[in-house]
Amino acid sequence: MYNPQEKNIDLIREYFPSYNTARFQDQPEPNVAVQDHFLRVTSQHTQELTTQSDIKVHNLRYGGTDDRRLVDVFYKNGTAEQPSPLFVYVHGGYWQMLDKSHSCSIVRPLVRRGYRVAVMDYNNCPQVTLAQLLQQFTDFLLWIFNYAEETKATEISFAGHSAGAHLLAQLLHVPSLISEERRQKVGVLFFISGVYDLRELWQLDPVNPNNIFGLNAESAKELSPILWPWPADSPFWPGAHLHVIAAEHESVTFIEQSRVFAKNLQDAGFKVTFKIFDKYDHFDIIEETVLDNSPITSYLLGALKAEA
Repeated sequence: MYNPQEKNIDLIREYFPSYNTARFQDQPEPNVAVQDHFLRVTSQHTQELTTQSDIKVHNLRYGGTDDRRLVDVFYKNGTAEQPSPLFVYVHGGYWQMLDKSHSCSIVRPLVRRGYRVAVMDYNNCPQVTLAQLLQQFTDFLLWIFNYAEETKATEISFAGHSAGAHLLAQLLHVPSLISEERRQKVGVLFFISGVYDLRELWQLDPVNPNNIFGLNAESAKELSPILWPWPADSPFWPGAHLHVIAAEHESVTFIEQSRVFAKNLQDAGFKVTFKIFDKYDHFDIIEETVLDNSPITSYLLGALKAEA
């Protein structure tokens, strides 16, 4: 049985994905190089979208007035009024870094296949506590379902990476806030390289410096999807297909959390596929979504097509 307290391991390496990459081993600090590369290429992917005449973007706000509760919606030029499937992406960054400018790698392959893609941003800790962030994410979910109705979306699918996968789990945790008609529109949920258990990491100062997450032992349990009571929720999602994905070059802890998270959902009656991608690490599994024929993009597109 999964029990993080029983592991005798280097917790810093377990909870810092950059230490587990197999790339950049010729560099003095591969863990630094892999992060720098991720920031550089994902920013480049976003910048390249601005040069694509066939792709348009709406910059919208889902809450607040002058904070980061923003969402960019990309769509194919000339299709603004046409019903289309909606895909929502939630970025990672340990709830304290990154933003939507590093979150658009997946946009072009999806837009070219007729999707409208919403890339959401959110307030990072310590501007908000993690509990407050989850509430703001719940507000976003209500907003995005309203948007889907207004734009006559034919279906809505979601993907969350790393901390974004943790946030995305909230969608399944609060089904009573979403009507049955709206839930029937949900097609596929991708949980990519997620972190689902906060019981150890909240105590690690390099991850949670000065407790910027605003957690204690009890709230860390309450906000850990791996501990949530899924059986009460599963009947609300009869049509959704959940894909829980991990990369080969993740820590043992990250892979095991994904495995247990997937099993918990499956045991509760959800339709779940668990997959570990060979060769990928925590970062290039997102970087390569920009490529139409990469293993990860092919998998995502295939899963979406299967449920369409």
